[in-house]
Amino acid sequence: MKHIVAAGPRHNIFEELPMPVMNDDQILIHTKYMGVCMSEHYGWATAKAGDAFGHEPLGIIECVGKNVRGYKVGDHVSGWWGSSLPGGGGMSEYVVTAPGENVIVLPDNVPDEDILLEPLSCMMSAVSKARISMPGTEVCVVGAGYMGCGAISLLKLRGAIVTAVDMRPQSRHNAKKYGGADYVYSVEEMEEKLANGFEGFEVVMEWGETNESLDLAARLTKQCGQLCIGAYHTGEKRLIDMQLLNVRAIDCLSTHPRETELSLKGARNAARMLSEGRWNYMHIPTMVYPMSRFDQAQADLETKFGHHMKAIIDMRHEDFEPYLIYEDKDWEE
Repeated sequence: MKHIVAAGPRHNIFEELPMPVMNDDQILIHTKYMGVCMSEHYGWATAKAGDAFGHEPLGIIECVGKNVRGYKVGDHVSGWWGSSLPGGGGMSEYVVTAPGENVIVLPDNVPDEDILLEPLSCMMSAVSKARISMPGTEVCVVGAGYMGCGAISLLKLRGAIVTAVDMRPQSRHNAKKYGGADYVYSVEEMEEKLANGFEGFEVVMEWGETNESLDLAARLTKQCGQLCIGAYHTGEKRLIDMQLLNVRAIDCLSTHPRETELSLKGARNAARMLSEGRWNYMHIPTMVYPMSRFDQAQADLETKFGHHMKAIIDMRHEDFEPYLIYEDKDWEE
């Protein structure tokens, strides 16, 4: 079977591995999709030979050990089994794992392209930590990419009034259409508000993954407010104005998940809420790449704005021309 592995910076190759052998307590999963995540972009750009990527898996069960209960052949599943693969990356055609809470059976009525559970669980976890004690709490989201828009939609479900800030007009469009933001501002427009005495928001959530977005998010947090850092911030070190945080008595919290139970609860809730129509974060413009185009998918993260919001690798096919699903015609206007 094929496993995608780095040959060096920005260059991945196929590595041939023997088919994994399962025991009676395990399942064999044929990987269907692997999400492409911005959190791996710096690692991809600086990779050493042998590094491996991929932590947003979705697959189909092909074989079930005789001692396994609760799973059957043909089940579509998603979760967190990539770390068991050689090199720690999940981009392998097949994987054997012991099923449990790390493998969640997906509902039949949600397209696979819409339900990669790892990033959806991250959104759930981040928003659960936001200090929204009352409907009508004013929240600002800085950075309206795939993760930011998903967070906006969940903040709306919690009763927040949400303002989105992004430097790109396409992302501001996404914040309204896919996230349901109440208000959208460019960075320049929000800087002008601050210059004119605007005191900020009760809660600010940052998803921009840059020092500039982090700095703006801190300055947009009002006195005694909460700054939630949802972005992973790989690469160079980030600087934040600790004097500002201290003088304003701002609570600063990293909200990306590290609690296993919270991640699992978020994944289960995401699957159920999407299936029941309670969370409508679906039909997001998504670019599908074959296995041989992983490097292209990563490179395209830098220029995707106005074209697609999410990228996935089709692990069933070695090569084809990448294609877009859920095209947003409004971007052309």
